[in-house]
Amino acid sequence: MSLKGVARFYLLSGILFLFVTISPFGTSRAAEKPRVFTLDQLIQRALQTSPRMKMAEQDILAAKSEYKEAKGGGLPQLDLIGTTGPTQDARFPTVNAAGQIISHDGGIWDVGIFGRLDLTITQPIYTFGKISNLQKAAELGVEASKDARASRRNQIILEVKQLYYAYLIAQQGKDAAGDASGYINDAARRIKRLLQLKSPNVQESDLYRVQAYQGQVKAFAAKAEAGAKVAYSALKAAIGLPAHEEFRLKSTELPQPTAKLAPEEIYIQQALSNRPELLEVNKGVAAKERLAKAAEADLYPTVFAVGIASVAGAPGRQQFDNSYIPDAFNHSYGGFFAGAEWHLDFGITSGKIDKARAEYQKMLDTREYARTNIPVEVIKDYQDVLEQEKASKAYSQAVTGSRRWIVAAFSNFDLGIGTATDMFNAIDQYGKNQGNYLEALYNYNVSLAQLDYAIGQMSCKP
Repeated sequence: MSLKGVARFYLLSGILFLFVTISPFGTSRAAEKPRVFTLDQLIQRALQTSPRMKMAEQDILAAKSEYKEAKGGGLPQLDLIGTTGPTQDARFPTVNAAGQIISHDGGIWDVGIFGRLDLTITQPIYTFGKISNLQKAAELGVEASKDARASRRNQIILEVKQLYYAYLIAQQGKDAAGDASGYINDAARRIKRLLQLKSPNVQESDLYRVQAYQGQVKAFAAKAEAGAKVAYSALKAAIGLPAHEEFRLKSTELPQPTAKLAPEEIYIQQALSNRPELLEVNKGVAAKERLAKAAEADLYPTVFAVGIASVAGAPGRQQFDNSYIPDAFNHSYGGFFAGAEWHLDFGITSGKIDKARAEYQKMLDTREYARTNIPVEVIKDYQDVLEQEKASKAYSQAVTGSRRWIVAAFSNFDLGIGTATDMFNAIDQYGKNQGNYLEALYNYNVSLAQLDYAIGQMSCKP
């Protein structure tokens, strides 16, 4: 008997586990009562324990630090320098009759100490957009990092849902294998009974066929069991559950199709308005534009105001107050000034401007690519949901019909008007329909989750 349909959904349970790295670390101890999780609880725990969410939070903190730094660029900058050291003692200089200045420094051993404190306060007044554009770019960087966090959140929710549905289909696959095994064993008992009665409706080879089918079903059951274990381990790692703790799911069956989809155009508009990746790109475009303008502002001067103050004292030196002869060791003065700084070079600034403009254009192209492809992704997921919903309903009816076929084939066989081949054909078709039904049901739920992801509105509910 060929049960390819059943085999397909057994193998599906291992497809999506590449999203999660299973940690080999953990404490080995006796497990207590397994914890019970709903899908919502699995998602909430995954979001709380995910290292990717923690990294996203750190990215936001880093972006806020850059914004704080940019904001500080428009505030006064203060430089305070204190110096001290030895200095030679001295008295006022005098002028002789010839007009020469006579210094009255002390001897080589007449050494004292001095102290000096210099203060400079600089306040930018006008920078042609250098500071304001950098501030706005940094502010947009904070918003973009928040969108990136929302994107990671949606990715984690999607991955947990995929693992959740994979585990459910593996569990239901085990049950389906048990059903098939029960039908085959029932057929074997009927064949053996008729062989003992020497009925012409059966042959010895029918038992060999039963043995072959039983081997197939056992192999499928083993694959389903292995798939369930892998899915369980992957889901356990995704929610950050310690190795020594066990869990089980509150629901053991794949959800039935219940969603009522809105028109396709509405989902496309939602995706273009809400998709975190696109929102992040939009912020990136605006930020790159501001950075390009800030680079261009380097071609112009920076106007600033500056205040200075200085005080110095040397006990061993007499203070000499003269506006034309500054005394570096005994003085106190202060003042306010206005100034301008203009840096000119031959290629360095223009190269920075070209680079900033290129990065801005690249971000524009990235946004255009996203706006073009996101609707295609939405349409694909939308159509997949519709297709798998119809398929699951059709195969559900087929499963019911093939199960009735099995009952009829068994009854006819008992009455002597049916053959073993009729029973095998019915069981074979039941296995195919059951496999196709579970596969369609799995694909429906995954497609629905992917549609939510495509429009940027991932929820915790199935």
